[in-house]
Amino acid sequence: MTKSTRAERQPVASTTRPGNPVRLPGDWRRWLSAAAALLAVIGNAAVAQTSVPPAATDPIVAAGLYMERASDCMACHTRQGGTPFAGGRAIGTPFGTLYSTNITPDPDTGIGSWTDDQFYAALHDGIGHGLGYLYPVMPYTSYTRMTREDVLGIKAYLFSLRPVFSARPPNGLSFPFDIRDSLIAWRELFFSPGTFVANPSRSAEWNRGAYLVEGPGHCGECHSPRDLLGATETSASLSGGQVQQWVAPNISSDPLSGIGLRSIADIVTFLHTGTDKPLGEAFGPMGEVVHDSLRYLTEPDIAAIAVFLKDGPDRPETGPAADATRASLRHGRALYVQNCAQCHQDNGGGIQGVFPNLAGNAAVTADRPDDVAAAVLNGLVAPSGLRMPGFAGALTDLDIADIANYVRVSWGNKAAPDASMQLVAGIRALSPVGIAGSEAARAFDCPKVGGAAVPGALIGSADAQLFAGSDDATNRIQEILSQLRQQQPKPADGSLVNSMIAAMCPAVANSSGLSNQEKRARLMQLSRIVLEDIPGHR
Repeated sequence: MTKSTRAERQPVASTTRPGNPVRLPGDWRRWLSAAAALLAVIGNAAVAQTSVPPAATDPIVAAGLYMERASDCMACHTRQGGTPFAGGRAIGTPFGTLYSTNITPDPDTGIGSWTDDQFYAALHDGIGHGLGYLYPVMPYTSYTRMTREDVLGIKAYLFSLRPVFSARPPNGLSFPFDIRDSLIAWRELFFSPGTFVANPSRSAEWNRGAYLVEGPGHCGECHSPRDLLGATETSASLSGGQVQQWVAPNISSDPLSGIGLRSIADIVTFLHTGTDKPLGEAFGPMGEVVHDSLRYLTEPDIAAIAVFLKDGPDRPETGPAADATRASLRHGRALYVQNCAQCHQDNGGGIQGVFPNLAGNAAVTADRPDDVAAAVLNGLVAPSGLRMPGFAGALTDLDIADIANYVRVSWGNKAAPDASMQLVAGIRALSPVGIAGSEAARAFDCPKVGGAAVPGALIGSADAQLFAGSDDATNRIQEILSQLRQQQPKPADGSLVNSMIAAMCPAVANSSGLSNQEKRARLMQLSRIVLEDIPGHR
């Protein structure tokens, strides 16, 4: 090939991952779909042929490689089976065909003649050297948030690569889209260049996550809806988008349709590996993002992304019913963490052979939420033989309904969040008075069972009547104490006393026909019976 032929080739504007829609007036959805289709058809074999060259030992170049991977440049700047970053990847659009740029340091067909300022202008301002306005199929609308240092780090890495002479075919855009000045109006409406500024009221981790999501990661380019002119809807950022047949899901903190109820650990695992039980498996365009980009990021950076997404604004479906359910789930999660996570774990996985898992548990995801609500209300005996305490006296009907709804939709559970205060109240009315008591027990100031209490100090409805009435309860109290001693080897005397009083108090508090003074006298009588059976507390 002669020198004159090389001179005829010029550096051209780079393009972005085909999952990013062109922001031009017209049928932008078809443009988006066509671009995304390229990602879907290129498999791992093609990726294997275009692996990134080894990183250099120079710290600036190494940092640039890291930021290039965070920005996922190679995905679009490599044609199937071609040399990495040599461009030539065809992107079909309703306005014609675009070909991605050679971004190796070849001076004629690549970016080898670009200065630092020219390279920065392309990513920060969307203006290509010798070209003018770049088509927004390249996500400079997100890259503009990147620091100059990070942008020039990418340039340093690209310039460390072997120059590849690879002239791209000319773009085949139809009139008037072949005239770059036609982008002036679009840029005026939808593009405001500006580097990311940290929020001083947020943590360093949160700010790092915000930078990665909004800048190099350009997550909102796919995971946001777009208006009729192809611009992302700022008010609905990260609430999900459509990429041909692929759905880019809601990744906002919304607890119903987003990731608000997913744990940081689950999100980190998914982004780093592409698979996680509660979140499923990445495939299609997202699978390639994990393969080409996210798997190379450090765990602290992935965790920062998760922290930012979890702490961002909810981007939900609208409507009063959805808003009420959303508030219920947030409340339910807070109560779950406070009361349940110690045994069942924050991810609902439980402890095998000891505490049952709630994630994927058929009893949790049954058609009706009754069993979950009853378990929280009254407690139950686990297959391991350990007894889960009831929370009837510690939690209101609304609290228990919110916990039930939370566990029915979390960690991949797909049940309806349809537990209600009325449902729990009905179960409570049919339930025996237990260790935690009831509303009446709370009003009567019954003690709650703390960490030193003996699990399993539950009483049935017959015991409730016995303790509340005038019958002699001595024999039954002695039987219960004997059972507790058998269930818990060498229980502390103080724990036995606390457990028995906490079990008897709700029964007395719910006694009809007794004044508060009479209830207190009855409870003192029962307490003396307990103390007489425990020598250390006579």
